[in-house]
Amino acid sequence: MDIKVINGIRNLAIDMINECGSGNAGECLGIAPTMYTLFSSHLNFNKDDTNWLNRDRFILGSNNASAILYSTLFYSGYNITLEDLKSYGKGNGRLGINATMDKSIGVEITTGLSGEGFASAVGVAIGEAYISELLGKDLVNYYVYTLLTPMEMMEGITYETASFAGSLKLGKLIVLYDASEVTRDAKIKGIFDEDVLKRFEAMGWHTQVVLNGEDFASIDRAILQAKNETSKPSIIEIRTICGIGTSVSNTPKATMPLSDADLINVKGKMNLTQVPFHVSREAVTYFREKIDGRVSEKYNNWAKLYNKVLEKDANKKKLINLIEEGNISLDLKKLNVNFDKTLKEDMRKTNSNLMEVIADLFPLFIGGSADTSFDNYTYLVKSKDFKIDNKSGRNIRFGLRENLMSNVLNGLALVGLRPFGSTYLSKSDNMKSGIRLSSIMNLPVTYIFTHDSFKSSDNGILNMPTEQLSMIRQVPNMVLFRPADVNELVGSWDYILNKKVPASLVLPSLEKEMISTSSLDGTLRGAYIIKQERGRLQGVIISSGSEVSVSLEISDMLDRRGLYTRVISMPSIEVFLNSSEEYKRELLPMGSKVIVIEASNDALWNNFVYSSKYILNINKFGINAKSNEVLKYMEYDYEHLLEKCEKLLK
Repeated sequence: MDIKVINGIRNLAIDMINECGSGNAGECLGIAPTMYTLFSSHLNFNKDDTNWLNRDRFILGSNNASAILYSTLFYSGYNITLEDLKSYGKGNGRLGINATMDKSIGVEITTGLSGEGFASAVGVAIGEAYISELLGKDLVNYYVYTLLTPMEMMEGITYETASFAGSLKLGKLIVLYDASEVTRDAKIKGIFDEDVLKRFEAMGWHTQVVLNGEDFASIDRAILQAKNETSKPSIIEIRTICGIGTSVSNTPKATMPLSDADLINVKGKMNLTQVPFHVSREAVTYFREKIDGRVSEKYNNWAKLYNKVLEKDANKKKLINLIEEGNISLDLKKLNVNFDKTLKEDMRKTNSNLMEVIADLFPLFIGGSADTSFDNYTYLVKSKDFKIDNKSGRNIRFGLRENLMSNVLNGLALVGLRPFGSTYLSKSDNMKSGIRLSSIMNLPVTYIFTHDSFKSSDNGILNMPTEQLSMIRQVPNMVLFRPADVNELVGSWDYILNKKVPASLVLPSLEKEMISTSSLDGTLRGAYIIKQERGRLQGVIISSGSEVSVSLEISDMLDRRGLYTRVISMPSIEVFLNSSEEYKRELLPMGSKVIVIEASNDALWNNFVYSSKYILNINKFGINAKSNEVLKYMEYDYEHLLEKCEKLLK
C-alpha cells in the first residue's frame, strides 16, 4: 500500500504539470518517496488546526517541486480539492506554479528564488529555539524540514546559509537533499562536480546518504537518525532519478512536462489508470489514517497542556497571543527614552536607545546586523547573543551575509516574532529578493538602513547610496520611513510596530538636532507641514530625512527675499499617498509650485511636481572625499540648492 500511495502522489503531480503545461515532472517523480516518508512517518501536523503552535514545519526550498507538495497535501487531508489541483497554475486557481504561503492548506512559505527557502528555514529554526526558551519545551519543541535540489546547492546563498546554520548548531533543522543528476540545462557533472556532503560536514553539519531514492524505508531511518542528532543541523543526501520511469530519465528533458507517450508509459508502470487526476480512495484513506494514528494523541496531549497554560499562566498567555495574533499595542509617545529639546546626537545612537526600550517592553523583538552593528548601533546591549544553548539572547550575529539575513528575518517573522536586520543602505541591493519576499508575504520585518546618502562620505563611494531609496520604495507593500529627527523617529517606530507591516527605516550617520516644529503625529500620516508659510504662499518644498533641515534653512532665506514657502516633511511617501485626498490637498494646495529636495534619484517624487525639473535630486555617483567636498561636487550644498530653488520660484 505504501507504493500505491507514493505512485498516487506522483500521478496527481504529473497530471497537474501536464494540464498546466509548465513544471518539473522529473523532479516530482523522483522525490515522491521522500515526501511520502516525511509526511506519513515524521512530520507532526494537524490538518484541522493549521496554526498549531507546535507543528513541525516543512519549508519547500525548491520552487520546481510545488506540484508534488500540493499533491502530498491533498493526500494528507488538507483543504485542497481535485478541482484545485486541476486548476494548478491557472489564473482562476488557488495553487500557483510557485508555491505561495497559505497556512490553511499547509504551505508555510512563499519559497522564493533558489536557496532563499533554505535561509528562511534557518530563520524558522532559530525562532523555534527562541520561542521554546520563552514558553518551555512542553509547548514548543518542533523540527524544521526543507527540501533542496542541486539547483539550490549551486546558489551562493546556500553556502551562506549552511555556514550560518552550522555555526549556530541548529539541531532541529533537517535538509532533505534531492540529489538527482540533472538540471534544466545539463547533466550535473561538469557544472556542479563537487561533494556536497563534504562541504556541509566542513561547516558543522551531520551528514547521511540514502543511495536509492525509491527506498522509503532507508529514507525513514535516515530522518529518524537526523532527529536524534540534536547538536548539529542535518542533511540527508537522497540519490534520486529525475524522471524515473520515463524515456528521458536523468536528462534535461526530464525537467519539463512529460510527453504524451511518457505520461502513458509511466502510468502503466505505476499501475495507474490513464484517466487524469484519478485518486484511489483506498490509498488516501490508508495515508490519512497512518498520519492520524501517529499524530492525534500527540496533538491532543499538547492541546490539553496548551489550554492549561492559557488558563493559569497570564504571562505565557500574553506571549502566546502575541505570537499567534501578532497584534501589539505600544504607545511610543508615552515611553521614557530620556529625550529632551536640546538633543543633538547621531540619530543612529538615538535609535539604539529607542530600540533598547522597545526590547524591554516586547520580548518578541529580535534581530541583528550584517556585521555592521558597531556602525548601525543596532546591537541590543541589555540582551545576549543568540546561541543554541543560551536561547534567551536576542542579538543574532549574521556576519557579512546580507542576502542570508533578509531571508532569515522572513523565517523569524513566519513563526510570530518581530525581527529586525540592519546594514548600510547601499548594501540593500544584496537583500532585494529577501525584501521582496517580505513584502509578497506581508511579513512584519523591519529593515534598518544607515548611511542614507552621499553625505555619509567617510566610508567611501561604494557606501554612498544613489538608487537604493528608489529601489526599496518601488517594492509593493513595503513602507519606508526616512525620519528627519527624533520625533519622526519615534513616530516611524510607532507606525512600524503597531501596523504590522514590512518596513524599512532609513537613518543618517550624522548628528541631528531636534527640530522644534517636528511632529510624531504628523509622521504617522506620512507627511505634515513642518514650517508654515509666513506670507502669501509662493511655493512648497518637500523633503525627507537629512534634507528637511536644509530645506528649512533655504525656506527661511527665501522668506527674507520675499519668496514665502511652506516646508513639508515627508518621512514616508507610501503612507502619505494612502492618505485622504482632502489631507493631500490641505498640504499641497492645487496650483502651488512644488519643489522636492532629496538626495536620491527616486522617480516617485514625480507624484507631487509639475515637471521633473522641480525635483532637486541626484543622478550621478559621488566621489571619495570628505562630506563638504562631496556636497560641492554633487552641487548639493546649501548655496547650490538655495540658488536652484530661487530660480524655480521666480
